[in-house]
Amino acid sequence: MPNLPASVISGFMVLYGLFQFLLRYTQDPCEPPPVATSIPFLGPIIGLMRKQHRYYVELWEKYHLPIYTLRMPDSRIYVVNSAALISNVQRQFKVLAFPPLEAKLSAKACASSKTAHEILMTNVNGDEGYWGYSITFHNAILPGLSPGPGLDAMNRVMVQKISASADRLEKPRTVWLYEFIEHEIALATTDSVYGPANPFKDPTVEQRFWKFRPAIMLLIMDLPMFAKEGVEAREYMVKAFTKYFESHAHNEGSTLVQVRYEHSREHKIPVEDIARYEVGNSIGILTNTVPASFWMMYHLFSDPVVLHDCRNELLKIVSDAPDANELNLRTLDISQVKNSCPILVSTLQEVLRVHTVGISTRMVMEDHMLDNKYLLTKGSTLMMPGPVQHSDKLAWGPTVNEFDHRHFVRHKDLKDNKRHNPVAFRAFGGGTTLCPGRHFASTEILAFMAIMILRFGVTPVKMKAPDEDIEVRITPGGEDKNLKWRIVVTDSEKRAPLSVEDLES
Repeated sequence: MPNLPASVISGFMVLYGLFQFLLRYTQDPCEPPPVATSIPFLGPIIGLMRKQHRYYVELWEKYHLPIYTLRMPDSRIYVVNSAALISNVQRQFKVLAFPPLEAKLSAKACASSKTAHEILMTNVNGDEGYWGYSITFHNAILPGLSPGPGLDAMNRVMVQKISASADRLEKPRTVWLYEFIEHEIALATTDSVYGPANPFKDPTVEQRFWKFRPAIMLLIMDLPMFAKEGVEAREYMVKAFTKYFESHAHNEGSTLVQVRYEHSREHKIPVEDIARYEVGNSIGILTNTVPASFWMMYHLFSDPVVLHDCRNELLKIVSDAPDANELNLRTLDISQVKNSCPILVSTLQEVLRVHTVGISTRMVMEDHMLDNKYLLTKGSTLMMPGPVQHSDKLAWGPTVNEFDHRHFVRHKDLKDNKRHNPVAFRAFGGGTTLCPGRHFASTEILAFMAIMILRFGVTPVKMKAPDEDIEVRITPGGEDKNLKWRIVVTDSEKRAPLSVEDLES
């Protein structure tokens, strides 16, 4: 009887050799070079599932390739690391496109109907002109997210909610920091977007949202059988949003939700599908803001120098005046915070540089020679991992792995005023897919941090570096307990310098 282990090993070696042959035989020499993985075709899948965004960083540190290919069983992923190539990719927004990919992923994550999906895919990349749902969506929602009246109104509601919540913190309180921020940000954000009938006011909707979020990747990978809890959570939210839209409650919501609804109805999207897409939109308004707020809070209150610098900036723009009850009234204008507190804004940008895990993605619509050097084949996926750019020593210097809250402060007395290659900062993406919600998200984080800095002390219950969460004690009345605070948002059409596009506009 043949030796079974030896047969298994021999079979594995034959299979491994076959995979290596297929990898070489099916790889065009003009394509970006494939990186070596322990198991051809399957290695990248295992690496991404185990390490997620860290996998791209490890490959960058090992090979330092400007662009390379990851071969999957039925697809190719081109990973772009070079800032120069990223700029080139962003210019080729028709050939290296995002809308077709966005429509495809939305259908999988939200489980939209065949009717809605066909509407999204009609002229999805604008090849037949500027018409169709997907190609016009971005410009349709800009009035609700660009600096101006619509965004100011949403910011005011958000700030009022955060300020009111701070007023209720009258006694010292011990909380899990991430959980505390998660709840506060969720209610302030969704109230500002959805108005008085905000579905997230139902605690069950908020709970279901956090159950749906981790299931998204499984749904995108066509593995709903492993995301049963997430699917159930999504369907609960869909019912809540369907009721919201059918009762026309969105008419009392923000400009953003109104223009999103009207755009969908103009293109004859069924109401239940509008609700499904709104569940997906809630991912965009909450998922990145919460972790960014958590890490900013951590860096502020764990480093006395960072806290001192940011608090001093804020105190300079606070105005004092007595109110009718002869108590000290202290006013903070959040619009001033964005444009008069460069160290605080820099701290936020540094938090995003160090902790952001976002990856910009494109679909290759036709065979294309990138930079006249690299063949990108039709149907492949192209990725630009932000963590790679954010950890590049060439872009950020030898202290790239250290947290420097002044990293983004521009010094007028220096001849070379550019501290980094602006393309290397990918926290909000870039080009035609630059995050339209960056101004709202950054205002919310800065408002939340400003209130915490000026009104509270935050100390850890136990000294340890955070893993998933950290227990802290929040103590109100950092200075004078008789102070009464008023937090306002004045009209503003000035952009905070959050990305290279903001600096150029």
